[in-house]
Amino acid sequence: MNWTEIFFTVFGGLGLFLMGMKVMSEGMQKVAGDGLRKIINFLTSNRFMAVFVGFLVTAIIQSSSATTVMTVGFVNAGLMELTQAIGIVLGANIGTTVTGWIVSLKIVHYALPIIGLGVSFRFFARSDKWKYIGEIIFGFGILFLGMTTMEHGFSPLRHSKDFIHFFTTVDGHSYASILFGVFLGTITTMIIQSSSATIGIAIALASQGLLNFDGAVSLILGDNIGTTITAILASIGTNHHAKRAALAHMTFNVLGVSVILILFYPFVHFIEFLIPNAADFVAKDGTKPNIAEHIAMAHSVFNITNVIIFTPLIGILAKLVTKIIPEPKNQIQKSDIDFSFISYNMIDTPAFAIVESEKEMLLMAEKVRKNSVRIKDVLEEKREPEKVCDKIAKTEKQINKYKRNLTEFLIKLSMQSISEEDAVNVGNYITLAHNLEKYGDYAENIAFIYKKFKEENKVLSDVAKKSLTTIIEKIDNFYLNAMHTLKTKDFSEDFLKDSSKTKKEIKETIRKAKLDHFNRLKEHSCKEEASLSYVDILVNLDGMASQIYNIIEIATGSKFNI
Repeated sequence: MNWTEIFFTVFGGLGLFLMGMKVMSEGMQKVAGDGLRKIINFLTSNRFMAVFVGFLVTAIIQSSSATTVMTVGFVNAGLMELTQAIGIVLGANIGTTVTGWIVSLKIVHYALPIIGLGVSFRFFARSDKWKYIGEIIFGFGILFLGMTTMEHGFSPLRHSKDFIHFFTTVDGHSYASILFGVFLGTITTMIIQSSSATIGIAIALASQGLLNFDGAVSLILGDNIGTTITAILASIGTNHHAKRAALAHMTFNVLGVSVILILFYPFVHFIEFLIPNAADFVAKDGTKPNIAEHIAMAHSVFNITNVIIFTPLIGILAKLVTKIIPEPKNQIQKSDIDFSFISYNMIDTPAFAIVESEKEMLLMAEKVRKNSVRIKDVLEEKREPEKVCDKIAKTEKQINKYKRNLTEFLIKLSMQSISEEDAVNVGNYITLAHNLEKYGDYAENIAFIYKKFKEENKVLSDVAKKSLTTIIEKIDNFYLNAMHTLKTKDFSEDFLKDSSKTKKEIKETIRKAKLDHFNRLKEHSCKEEASLSYVDILVNLDGMASQIYNIIEIATGSKFNI
């Protein structure tokens, strides 16, 4: 028996399987597009809807790990309550069972025609949507090819006494063998970091007659424990809320497995009852043609049962993990460069990453607004310029770091396999980060101009003061409208046209303020030494108005679009 050939075949088949999952997931995300982001943003307090959201997102992206990592990230950012997170992860457990049904399909042996069909769509379809559908079909084909390759790799092992003897220890005929199967499933999933791959391996082994149904069920029970390691790893370095979400995920999966272990044999008989053909029926060639559907059904029933048991107990589970992980006595202060939302764990899931970058961008915009308000207070002489300038300078450093790190994150995101729509969004957000940072620069310039102005004991005329107050008030309102549009995506058809009109009005007010100032200089009603500082402030205000309009163009999707 050529063990090297067996290893390479199984290893290569697993690689094809995982690659197919990745391509299929990316294609599904591209087709779902903005709809998926709306689902992700739908953070509901209704526990039953949270379960549905978790199921739907996972079914679309074909990765419960990505959903749980996203959930832990949202809890860490304060976007999601613990009870919501538990509901979403429960739903994700059901969503991941879709993979089992996919790999159990009888069309698995038609992998090559499916790959050819997917490639045809990808290269010859005219619309992007059909090209993305081609990617999904291609991913299915590669996944099926991986399954077939693994089955072929395992087939010689039917004649290996040592291998058969090893798997007789996972035959489910005793609780010791069941627990050993759970252990193997847990370790395999922890190593591969993919519950879907473990299901694929179990189906491949069982289909070749190397594993009976009871043993396969014990492996998938272990798979459900092993998959929780992803959330645990994602919670490292996060706050106590995120750690609670990860612990809750592990707790209900372990408890769910414990319940099924107690009722193991009735559970197996129930699955046999649901599907008429015997799971362990052996064909003439030594394969088990019916067992894949039984494994997929067992995986689905287990997770659905888990959800039925734990959904009414979400509140109790939340209290339990809160007691295990209490509020920290000494809250760790975040540094000024720590992101609240962005996680590089999500870089492979663009739909999540774009949502995170949107949230982070809005946080950056809030910091920019703080400096804008401070400028307003300085120009209206409500606060001391020297103290305000120190705060503005500190916040501006944070804004610059936000811009740099956001840009780096978005550039890395653009290197992923993303749809044209997402590519445009990424480009827009890179530009938006620049616009916000530039707006902040203008605000900082004004602060230091006015600080120096006061240090030199220069005085503006009452007319000039009133003019600056009027302009900064208009600019602040303009900025607030831009931020509202960016946050809500809610705007009328005429909003862009009205915004253009507002920008022109502000710029015209600034131009008129300059002309009036020059006239006052001619009439000697304004002091000459204050002239340059006043004009510099007006120039920077003009720049702020331009940046706001750029932000509005991005918020309305008119700056760059497909």
